[in-house]
Amino acid sequence: MKRTLLLVTLAAISLVASAQLKVTSDGKVKIASDLNNTNFNLLVGNSSFGSSRSNVGISGSTTEMTGKRNIGVIGTINAPSSITNETNMGVFGVVSPISNTHGRNYGLCGMLGYAGDNYSGAGIYAADYTFYFNHPTNIQGKYAGYFVGSVNVTGNLTIPNIYIPADSRLSENVVSLNERGEESNALENLLSMNVIQYNMKSRILEELTDEIGKNETEEEHKAYEKLMKDEMKLCARRHFGIDAEELQKIYPDLVLEGQDGYLAVNYVELVPLLIRSIQELKQELDAVKGDSKAMTRSVNNESIDFSAAATGNVLYQNTPNPFKEQTTIRFSLADDVQDASICIFDMTGKMLKKLPISSGMDSVSVGGYELGEGMFLYSLIVNGQVIDTKRMVIIK
Repeated sequence: MKRTLLLVTLAAISLVASAQLKVTSDGKVKIASDLNNTNFNLLVGNSSFGSSRSNVGISGSTTEMTGKRNIGVIGTINAPSSITNETNMGVFGVVSPISNTHGRNYGLCGMLGYAGDNYSGAGIYAADYTFYFNHPTNIQGKYAGYFVGSVNVTGNLTIPNIYIPADSRLSENVVSLNERGEESNALENLLSMNVIQYNMKSRILEELTDEIGKNETEEEHKAYEKLMKDEMKLCARRHFGIDAEELQKIYPDLVLEGQDGYLAVNYVELVPLLIRSIQELKQELDAVKGDSKAMTRSVNNESIDFSAAATGNVLYQNTPNPFKEQTTIRFSLADDVQDASICIFDMTGKMLKKLPISSGMDSVSVGGYELGEGMFLYSLIVNGQVIDTKRMVIIK
């Protein structure tokens, strides 16, 4: 009986033309494949990758061949265009721990093996198909993951540190905002942006709702419910940001339209603009301080000493600021004040408006239409002395 089985097996292997299992004289095996290439240690099925690569190894390592592609596992799917509801995955890995809580359960694991100090590569490499085969990336350094192309993450992404390439050797057409002067206007541009608070709409909650109840097992049902609960928690969180469409009008290069048609904001590159706006504000404050110490101004032919101060008289910041239609300037005056006013100046020191006030008052209102768009200074002047000066901004 054993001899009969052996003869049948040998006969099956020898049928080269139609056999599903082929074993060559050098021990290489092909299963369910009609490819003539025999460079593979183990080949299962036909691959659209062609026969240019050297070795494919499954459950083992490949034979090293210099100048060739050595591939551990290949997963390829040629999805038919006539089917629209299928799920296609080249490589699929699932681990289902029942009670293990140690955390060492991986559906898919890729590691860069140690080979001394002088080596480079990545544990997981992902790139566009065409890019990879026409221009395979020569990775410099050691990385757990290396991606060539856009990466989309749905859910939370926790990263201890983020570094953006900023080496001058990687830059061209460099222009300093410090040298552009009035062309920069970073402060005014940032002040014109509307800071918003919002909830994110779920992009997968509707899909999860549709999937629940569709012939899933009790275990799958519980998994769907947990995913829905986690997604609803994410949607309940409040977020802070700026409107991408508004930012696009001011700094279009900081807004990207994704492949899904939605706009995204590059918040990282807003940081240099914040730094520049602080520099501009510092320059303006230095100019105001210099004027207040070095000179006096004339208001209605009265001499005003900007270095003077009076006890009991206080000027507060206007609210809202910046503003568009109207703002309120609050103040506090001592009981013995005989002559007081709120004076509004442009950034050159020219007085634009004088509002008389008295001890019985605590605020005045200013309309944006009265002054126009821009940055202005306002001062509390009591008995010919400037008590305090503050800044307000009127936006479009």
